Order: sequence, then structure tokens, then C-alpha cells
Amino acid sequence: MRKAGQVTIGRPVIHPRVIKVTSGEIPQATVSDCVDTTNWALVDKASRKKVPLPTGRLAKYITTASLEKWGTKWMVTKLTAQDRAC
Repeated sequence: MRKAGQVTIGRPVIHPRVIKVTSGEIPQATVSDCVDTTNWALVDKASRKKVPLPTGRLAKYITTASLEKWGTKWMVTKLTAQDRAC
């Protein structure tokens, strides 16, 4: 995007929720979210005009993240984005 002279404006809206947590030698968790990119736009940096996006793209979509606890930090090991609409 930078090479094409494009930037984003606005922000995606997220409200992640923990679906599952397991204990063990390496604790694991699953987190799901409905990411809303309705007010997050791609614009041409110079003209500030919106860049057309594919018509079939999902503006609100479910993401699912798999995490593992390494030491004191949770690390994302897999992220599935734009899997299905929400």
C-alpha cells in the first residue's frame, strides 16, 4: 500500500471474546471476534480520495485466533481472517 501511495483512515471495531482456554505444559486459548471495517477506508494519500475495493469483500467478518502461552505472554500461533460474515 505504501508503494501505491495509499493509506488507511478510520479504525476497525473489534470486540474479541475468549472461546476456550486449556491448561497444561503449554496453555492454549481460542479467541473469536467480529471485525467491523465499515468505517476503515483505504484512500489515496495525495488526493485523499477513497480507493475502490472489491465489491465482494466482507466489511464485517469473523476472525478466530489460536494462542499459546509462552512464559508470561500469549502468542498467536494461527489467525483465520475473513472466514465468514458476521
